[in-house]
Amino acid sequence: MKQYNKTRLFSMALFLMALGWTASPMAATHLGPVAPPSSGYGSWGSHAVASPTVFSFTTQGYDNQISIYHPKTVPAPAASIFFAPGWNVSCEGYGELLRFLASKGYIAVCDDYVENAGLIGAQLKDAFVAAAARYPALIDTGRIGLMGHSSGAGLLTSVAYDLVRNRGWGSNGAFIFSSAPWIDFDISDAMLADYPHDIKLIVHTYEDDLSTDLRTYIQQFESLPIPDAEKEYITLRSASINGYDYSADHAVPGTGDGYGVFDAMDDYGVFRIVEALADYTFNGNMEGWRQSLGNGIAAQIEMGELRDLVSTDDPRPIPGISYEYPCYTPDNPRRSRCADYDQELPASVLQQPVKQQRINPLSPLFVWEPVATAESYLLQIRPLLANGEPDWNTSYGVPSITAVGAGCDNPGELCRFVLPENLPWEQNLVWWIKASSARREGVWSRRGYFFTEGQVLFANGFE
Repeated sequence: MKQYNKTRLFSMALFLMALGWTASPMAATHLGPVAPPSSGYGSWGSHAVASPTVFSFTTQGYDNQISIYHPKTVPAPAASIFFAPGWNVSCEGYGELLRFLASKGYIAVCDDYVENAGLIGAQLKDAFVAAAARYPALIDTGRIGLMGHSSGAGLLTSVAYDLVRNRGWGSNGAFIFSSAPWIDFDISDAMLADYPHDIKLIVHTYEDDLSTDLRTYIQQFESLPIPDAEKEYITLRSASINGYDYSADHAVPGTGDGYGVFDAMDDYGVFRIVEALADYTFNGNMEGWRQSLGNGIAAQIEMGELRDLVSTDDPRPIPGISYEYPCYTPDNPRRSRCADYDQELPASVLQQPVKQQRINPLSPLFVWEPVATAESYLLQIRPLLANGEPDWNTSYGVPSITAVGAGCDNPGELCRFVLPENLPWEQNLVWWIKASSARREGVWSRRGYFFTEGQVLFANGFE
C-alpha cells in the first residue's frame, strides 16, 4: 500500500507562527490559534530529551535504521513504546510525537523498515527485539506500547501477538495504538482465537481521511477479542478556527520532517490520548482510562476548542464513500468480510442537549449530526432513575422523525427538532438517536444527559 503525503497547507505559515504557540523548548513551531494543554495529559513533560540514539540492523535481507528517543537521564529501564511509521515516511516524520513521549519519561523506539509488503511485520519484530537486546538499560520489555500509523499501524496486531504471546513481553502492561491502520497480512484466525485479552487497544481514525476504507479498520477492531472496556474506536474531526484549518486527515499524527504539521490536533487528539492510555496501562491510573478508553465520557471526547472526538465500541462505516484503498481490494485476505459492515448505518453524533446541560424552558431543541443516506431517526427521551439507569417504563417525545422534518436532508445541515410537548419539570433526563432508511437501520448513538428546570415560557419552547 502506498501512503500519500497529505500535508496541511502552509499558506498562512508566517502569520500563524506569529500567533502560534510553542509547547516546550523541545518542540517545533506549534501552528494555529489553539494553545496546547498547559498541564496534564498532552502537555510536554519535564524530562530533557536527548538526541535520538540511532543504529542500523540487517533483518530479512534489508538494512533497517532504528531510532531510540529517550530522556537524557534514564536511571532505570523505562516503559517503552515501539513505533511503526507509515509507508515512505521516516521516523523523523513523527519526530515531535516521539520526542513528546520521551519528555514524559518513556522510551520511544522507531524502526525505519524497508517497504516490502511481505516482510514489514518480520522486520518490525526483529528490529524491536534487537533494540531491546542492545539497550537493556533503557528498554523495559515488561511495559510496552505498540504504536503506528497507516501501513505500520496495520501490522501492530501481529507484531504485538508475537511480542506478548511468544516472547513474554508486556507482563506488566501492554497496549496498541493503531492510527489509520492498513491491512495486517500476518495475522491468522488461529492467532486471533488465541489473542491476549489483556492488551489495551485504540483504533484511531480521521474524519477527512479518504485513504483506507473504514471497513478495514473496523475489521481489525472487531476481530480482536479484547473486552469493550479495554478497547475504543476513536474518530478525530476537522475544525476551522480563526481562519486556520485543523485537518483530521491522513497526515495526522505526522509532526516533523515535512510530513504533516504540529498543532492542537496533535496535542489533544494524539499526544493526550496515547499518554493517558500509557498511564492507565502501566500505572493503573483510572484518569488515564477516562481520557483514553472512556467510553464517550466528556473527559475523553473533549478536545479543548476543537470539535469533540467521537468514540464507540460499535463502529460502522459511512455509506457511499469512495476510498483510494477499498476493503474489497484483492490484497485484503479478509475481503469476504467487507460486506458484514454494510447492513447498519453508523451512529449519529449528539450536539445538544448533552453533558448535564441545564435546559429552560421545558421543550428543548434537540440537535444531532446527520447520517449519510438516513431517511428518518428514532428519538428516545427517558427520565433517569436514582441508580443512573434510564427508566425503561417511561418515554417522552415522538417515535420517529423524518430527515426532512428535522431539516437535515440538505448537505452540511445539522438535524434539529423541538418536541411538540413539554418535558417534566426539575428532572434528570437522557436521550439518544438511531438513524434508519428503507433498507437499513443504524446503531444507537451515545447518550446525552440533561436536566430540566424553570417554567414554560413559550408554547413551543422558543421565541
